[in-house]
Amino acid sequence: MKLDRPLALAVEGRLYPSVILHGGSEAARFAAAIAFARVLLCERPPTERPCGECRHCRRITLPELPEGEGTSFHPDFFWLLRDLKTSVSAEATREMLRSAQVSPYEARGQVFVIAEAASLSSEASDALLKAIEEPWERSPRNFFLLAPSRLDLSPTLRSRSLAIYLGAAAAMPAELLAAVAAGFRDSVERFMAGGGALWLLDAAARLDPVGKRTKAEIGAAKKRGASGEEPEALGFEDPRDQRPWLFAAAAVRRAAIGAPGSGAVPPPDPALRRRMLALAEDLLTASPLRLRGIPPDRILEGLVSKHLAG
Repeated sequence: MKLDRPLALAVEGRLYPSVILHGGSEAARFAAAIAFARVLLCERPPTERPCGECRHCRRITLPELPEGEGTSFHPDFFWLLRDLKTSVSAEATREMLRSAQVSPYEARGQVFVIAEAASLSSEASDALLKAIEEPWERSPRNFFLLAPSRLDLSPTLRSRSLAIYLGAAAAMPAELLAAVAAGFRDSVERFMAGGGALWLLDAAARLDPVGKRTKAEIGAAKKRGASGEEPEALGFEDPRDQRPWLFAAAAVRRAAIGAPGSGAVPPPDPALRRRMLALAEDLLTASPLRLRGIPPDRILEGLVSKHLAG
């Protein structure tokens, strides 16, 4: 769905109280939430919203990065970011929703953005649902739930919200994918040639092209991705992020079957190709293991050994 019509509904004051912004990149979802907030809180007449210049438009900004904490400068515009390792807690959600019980400070309404709605705990989801369902009496309240997929949210939240699809996520970086696939296959072939188990560990390590980063490096990558300067690195730091697993699976699949027009050919051993493809399939469903607190390098090493060491 394009944003023109939903933004027009916001200008007219007829937008759903709860909107799910899903698909696209994290930066795209953030940008869409800001666009809606500026339309809803801009002080200009409807035909001029958003002006981008008034005191409301200028203060509606991204949350503080890189540490993932902080608030916008506008007292009626709220961000809810994940406060726990794998979820948004009920406590943090209720703390934000207390602001929905009072009148706006400056604007004609309030806007609440749940930046990682897919990570809402069940209690947090229930608290948010209750706030969405409460009718407002004096001033409008709008909630924006940001998620890679609307299916990541509870069925009840989905049924109470307008879902706006922002398009497919950015394509995987082709050059990086090709390099990871080639490095992975080289390590596997060295192991198969009798090079020892260390080559299996090397093959697993190659599936994480980012490796371990400091908090400052992680924060800098997030900030660059949110500002659109460059794509975020496909690291495994975020336990709920499925993209690195998709990337690893795509790299293994490419190593197994080659790539059209690239000159790469499949391994000559059909049994090895089948084992690689089985590994790729397991990588697609490996993210729940990460949610259990298992380090990603251990998951990668375990799956690679499971399929290729026998």
